[in-house]
Amino acid sequence: MKVLLTFVGEQDPYSDKTGEEGSIVTLCRHLKPQVVYLFPTAAGFNVRSETQSRAVDTENWIKTEIDSTIRIFIRPLSFTDPTDYAVILPLARRAMAGVLQELEQVACEFHINCSSGTPQLKSTWLILANAGLLKNCHLWQVANPQFKQENRVNRLEVTFLEEENLLSRIKQYAKEFLFQGIADECNRLKDISLYSYRKEKAALLARIFNAYQSWDLIRYDDAYKRLNSVYNEASKTRDLAELAMVLEPQVKVLAVLKDNKEKENKFNLVDLYMNARRRLIRADYTDTLSRFWRIYEGVLFYHFRNRYQIEPGDLHKSNDQARVKAILNSSHFYSGVKQLSISSSVKVLKEIFKDKIFGKLAEQTITATRGQSSQNLEVFKLLEELRSKRNESIVAHGMKPVMEDDAVNCMRVAEVVLKEFIPETAELIDNYPLNFQQVLKVIEILDTAFSL
Repeated sequence: MKVLLTFVGEQDPYSDKTGEEGSIVTLCRHLKPQVVYLFPTAAGFNVRSETQSRAVDTENWIKTEIDSTIRIFIRPLSFTDPTDYAVILPLARRAMAGVLQELEQVACEFHINCSSGTPQLKSTWLILANAGLLKNCHLWQVANPQFKQENRVNRLEVTFLEEENLLSRIKQYAKEFLFQGIADECNRLKDISLYSYRKEKAALLARIFNAYQSWDLIRYDDAYKRLNSVYNEASKTRDLAELAMVLEPQVKVLAVLKDNKEKENKFNLVDLYMNARRRLIRADYTDTLSRFWRIYEGVLFYHFRNRYQIEPGDLHKSNDQARVKAILNSSHFYSGVKQLSISSSVKVLKEIFKDKIFGKLAEQTITATRGQSSQNLEVFKLLEELRSKRNESIVAHGMKPVMEDDAVNCMRVAEVVLKEFIPETAELIDNYPLNFQQVLKVIEILDTAFSL
C-alpha cells in the first residue's frame, strides 16, 4: 500500500500567490497513493500560523479533483511555533510512531513530502529519516512553479551523515580484517537506509562478511555454505558479475578446505598462515604466536607423511615401519614412544634422517625485528628464541604478554619454513583469495550503491 506523509503549509492545497496547486496535491497526482496522512499545525490560542483549515481544504481538493477513493487522515499537531525544533521534533516523532503502529500489520511503501510547511518542518523529515525511524520510504521534493513549470516532482537521493559514518567505519574495519564488525555495520546500514537498492547491497555484504567471519574462525563448512549461497546468486545477476569473479576463487578454496581438514596439507597450512597474518595486523600477538607453532608443527608433520611415510600422530600407523624402528631404537627416545612432538620431530630430521631440507634451512638466516633495529639470525636460533618466548608467555607455561616483535618474527619464520618444506605454498600464498584488495572490491559494491 502506497502511503503519503506530509506536513501542511501555506501553499496547500493551492498557492494564493500563483494559483498553482501546492506540493501535496501535485504529489498525489504523481504518486497516486491509497492513503494520505496530513499533519497540519493545529488551530489554537497563541498559534502563530495554523494550517488545520488548509488541511481540510486539501482533503476536499484531493477527493474532488484527483480521486475520491483516497483515504485521508488529518492529524493536527499542536505547534505553538512551527519553527521551533525543540517542539517540532518530539511531536513529529510521536506522530510518526503512532502512524507506524497503526499500519504495522500492512505492507506499506511510504512517501514523504519534503516541500510543505516551514523550513524547520521540511527538514524534520530528513532528521527522522537519518535517525532510522522511517524505513522503506521515499523522499520527494516539489519545485516552486515560479521557478520550474515542468518536471516539478523530484525524488530526493540523500546519503545521510550516519550512512557516511557507517561506510567510513566499514572501510576502517577492512584494514584490520574485522569481518564481524563489517557485517554488523552492514546490517545497521540496511536498517537505516531509505533506499531499497542500498538496503539490498548492505544486506548482501552482511552475508558475505558473516561468511568471512566463519572462515576466519576456521569454521570452513559454515563459511562455504554462506559464501557459496551468495556466489550462486551473484553469478546469475549481470550487475554483480564483478562480485562473482571475486567470490569464485574464494568458494573454490573453501571447498577444498572443508573437505581437507583432518590432517595437515598445503591448503590448510597456507590458510592458517594467512589467518595468523590477519591476527598480526589486528595486533593480536598472542594468537599470532600460537598459530605460528601450529603451523610449524603442521609443516613438520606434513613432511614426515609425504617424504618418509611416517604418521607422527601415531607411529604404529606409519607405512614405513623400518624408519619407525630406526626412530624408536635411537638414543633420543625412551622406550614405548608412540608419537612425535615438535622437538622430537626436529631431533629425528636432524640427527637420524639427516634431512636435506632441514639441513638447508639450518644454513639460512632471517632478519629478526628488534624494536627500531634488526638483527640477522640463523633460522633455528630464532626458533629457539621464539620457543623461549612462547614458554614464558600466556600461550604456554607463563604469564608474560606476547610482544609485537615476537609476533612479527614468528610470521617471518613461518613463511620461510612453509616455502622450504612445501614449495607449492609460495604460489598459494601469492594467490590467496581473501586479501585486503579482495575485501576492498567487495566493499566497492556499497560505494557504488551510495554514489547512484
